[in-house]
Amino acid sequence: MPQVSPAPANEAGDAWLRDFDLNFGWTYKIKEKVELQPGIGFFNLMNFVNFDGPKNTLSGVLSLANQTAVPGTANGTPGEQPANLRIGTGSGVFGLGSPRVIEFTLKLNF
Repeated sequence: MPQVSPAPANEAGDAWLRDFDLNFGWTYKIKEKVELQPGIGFFNLMNFVNFDGPKNTLSGVLSLANQTAVPGTANGTPGEQPANLRIGTGSGVFGLGSPRVIEFTLKLNF
């Protein structure tokens, strides 16, 4: 069985991702098959500050014992700390870890 080399000393880790989401929605029945669903959603309601985003930079490949640890693999992360940059709102609708966001929704099901 192949041996996996240990992680390098002073391995850098990601900070915790803190997030608290809350959604409210309700349904109004207009006719037999028509429903109107308004709602409101709060993302990161407590406005937690997050510095390391939910990035997936590790390849998942383990370096074997007879090889040196390759940066970017699960047991070869760089030893220096990542830059402490606060996660911003970015673009689009998927902003996991960004500052507080409020979303209003209106759905019509028929």
